[in-house]
Amino acid sequence: MDIGLSTASYFQKLQIEDAILDIGAHGVPVCELFLNTFSEYEPAFVELLCERLARTNTSVFSVHPMSMQFEPQLFSIHPRQREDALVLFERVLAAGKRLGAHYYVMHGPARLFGGVKNIELARIAPIFLDLAERAQRYDIQLTLENVSWCVFNEPEFGARLQALTGGAIKHTLDVKQAVRSGYDPMDYIRAVGEQIVNVHLCDATRLPSGGVHYDMPGFGEYDFAAMLNLLHEKGYCGPAFIEVYSDMYREIPTLYESLGRVEQIVSRSAYGNLI
Repeated sequence: MDIGLSTASYFQKLQIEDAILDIGAHGVPVCELFLNTFSEYEPAFVELLCERLARTNTSVFSVHPMSMQFEPQLFSIHPRQREDALVLFERVLAAGKRLGAHYYVMHGPARLFGGVKNIELARIAPIFLDLAERAQRYDIQLTLENVSWCVFNEPEFGARLQALTGGAIKHTLDVKQAVRSGYDPMDYIRAVGEQIVNVHLCDATRLPSGGVHYDMPGFGEYDFAAMLNLLHEKGYCGPAFIEVYSDMYREIPTLYESLGRVEQIVSRSAYGNLI
């Protein structure tokens, strides 16, 4: 299992084009590119990212746009809102294809802001299928990430979506978002493990007060080895990405210390036998 970095971890510390060079300089084999805003979807900017990637030995596994900018509108009941959002969606897909990405990480419709219609599976499942088909035209697989404030906040939702879409939608497992939702990440693995194709790592533990304590992966208390072993049982063979909030650390070298600690955990897990 390769351990990579999401450029989201550099938010307000390095711009994405500089984060790519930093990741490459540290010999990290794979990354997830977090596209922060509309201008970063534009072809000229994508070419800049390609130029930076060409100066490294790092490959792009997945792209992840700033979801609140347009993703909720992909599921809107207003046709013009949806049409405009689809333009942006396909712009990100085109960027992902050019960058060599295989996966698109989606949050999907918001659970907290849009009312009941956003979580009516009978309405949104066909939209997910349409989006997955559009992504396939760019040789990209759509993945829905578990996010506390979005539609896939409960493991059961993923299982229900799978039943309606026949496995066309894959999943990104996010550790911190699982804990924020009140679940152990392993609950999501048990529910949709065979459909997980991407993993975001951040140490997160639920506090007695009901809040969540975040830490760098390998610095905190979460049992990543047990989680990795369960992923292995489910047949997961992809990478895992350190994706943390940038205010969780002061200096960029801390990211690479965390990466090293996670690699040690991997070596002691079921994946260690494959190294």
